[in-house]
Amino acid sequence: MNSCAAISGLIMLVVTNLAAIVSFATPYWREQTSSTEGLWAICHGTQCQWVFDNNKDLAESNDYIIATQGLMSVGLTVCLIALLVSTLALCCQCNSCNYTGFVAGLMITAFLSIGIAVAVYGIKSSKEKKAGISFDNGHDFRFGWSFWVGAGAAIMALLTSLLYGCSSKKDD
Repeated sequence: MNSCAAISGLIMLVVTNLAAIVSFATPYWREQTSSTEGLWAICHGTQCQWVFDNNKDLAESNDYIIATQGLMSVGLTVCLIALLVSTLALCCQCNSCNYTGFVAGLMITAFLSIGIAVAVYGIKSSKEKKAGISFDNGHDFRFGWSFWVGAGAAIMALLTSLLYGCSSKKDD
């Protein structure tokens, strides 16, 4: 992989990882006028109840939230592994190694995992909670910025996999 494509790929990989981490950790996947909900917390004003609190189990009644948590966890883990492999390969400059195909495969896996997580959450929230893009048209909830950052992370993972995949074919 030439240095321009390697640096571009690494920058896209870092942006994808940052988007996945921000989306994964913040409680703004679904918003109501007075509260917000994420994968790990429900917040009312400045008070948040986290999944890991002993007195509250947010995901016990919503299987789709557990599925979204699992898929986002897998996607984020795969993104971090791809970043580690790409960074090590860039630093080590192994001439006989072709890591780009492996990183492309990892990023396709991340795209599928994060994309399915966002799709499951979006479809189930829309049907069960009547969530929409805005509060108009009778929607009680709307999708928050964390949801859209997650969707962007999935798209960035796909673009990153295409960059690494195309540069892998170019090197052959």
